Amino acid sequence: MCKYTASLMFFGLVLLFFTTVLSAADESPDVTNLLRRLGENVSAFKNLKTEFIQEKDLAIFRNKIILKGRIFLQKPDKIAWHVDEPVRYSVVITDKSIRQWDEDTNRVQETALSGNPVFQNVLNQLTVWFSGNYVSLMKDYDVRLLQKSPHVFEFIPKKTNAAGKFIKGITISLREDERYLKQIRILEIGGDSTTIIFKNTIFDVPAEGLNFEVKGRV
Repeated sequence: MCKYTASLMFFGLVLLFFTTVLSAADESPDVTNLLRRLGENVSAFKNLKTEFIQEKDLAIFRNKIILKGRIFLQKPDKIAWHVDEPVRYSVVITDKSIRQWDEDTNRVQETALSGNPVFQNVLNQLTVWFSGNYVSLMKDYDVRLLQKSPHVFEFIPKKTNAAGKFIKGITISLREDERYLKQIRILEIGGDSTTIIFKNTIFDVPAEGLNFEVKGRV
């Protein structure tokens, strides 16, 4: 897999988050209250680091594209996404800039966020999603509770949501202790799907355990 595949997969995922403005809407007060409570549980940390496995299933291919790496999040506005396998690739988004690095070129590319509303919204949506502030996102989706203990929800785009043109549904699974996400699965209209599995999540990590530097040198 080349660096472009890794970067495109990451930004494809970011685009899904940004375009859909991952939002939950349901007329049932029970589901709404449940999302509010779970969001409070998930959001009770200042920073975190977690390992992830991202699996991309393409409808036209038999084999999965699998990426492995780490995510670092520091509230309110800093997130790092490091791909370790099968290639090394890093992207760090803050309230000021987005920085990328790949092992093939060993170069860092940096873009300022000032005057760039697209990247600013990307940061906002990723932070909200990974931070668990679900109630603030209740607008554009119908949500169904698929399973209890552990909780699994399905988010389906409303007809008025432009995301419905390419997303069939998004399923999120929480850990049994309800403290964080276990898995996110995005099913596209064309049959492709992206699954992100979170492992070994650690909350409130000491500063020296965080990594918000892209690999390589400017």
